[in-house]
Amino acid sequence: MEFVLGGTAAAGAAFFTNPLDVVKVRFQLQGELKAKGLYTVHYKNLFHAFFQIAKHDGFLALQKGLLPASFHQVILNGVRLGTYQVAEERGWTISPDGNVYIINSIGVGLMAGAAGAFLGSPILLVS
Repeated sequence: MEFVLGGTAAAGAAFFTNPLDVVKVRFQLQGELKAKGLYTVHYKNLFHAFFQIAKHDGFLALQKGLLPASFHQVILNGVRLGTYQVAEERGWTISPDGNVYIINSIGVGLMAGAAGAFLGSPILLVS
């Protein structure tokens, strides 16, 4: 259940953060392959970039790549939260007296994060 809830929440968040990622990539690419000072500056700041992209490419251009970005977030966060939930249910993070093992919790968190990143990274290349 944590996989589904975590993935759904992350995909919802991707809807709101994807336009920022589109603008970031546009900023990064505006001077690509040219020496500093020899390229045209298309975007002066964040707000100008949002306006220019929406004006010239259409408002929906701010959501380009949303589907792969959402899939990436579903896999990344779903695996992390789902794996950690399974570890908690199996008692890997709790001592017999009911206290939390900090070291075990950190270890499970590291493994869950690594698994999510490993499984989600191929989709990140697409988005």
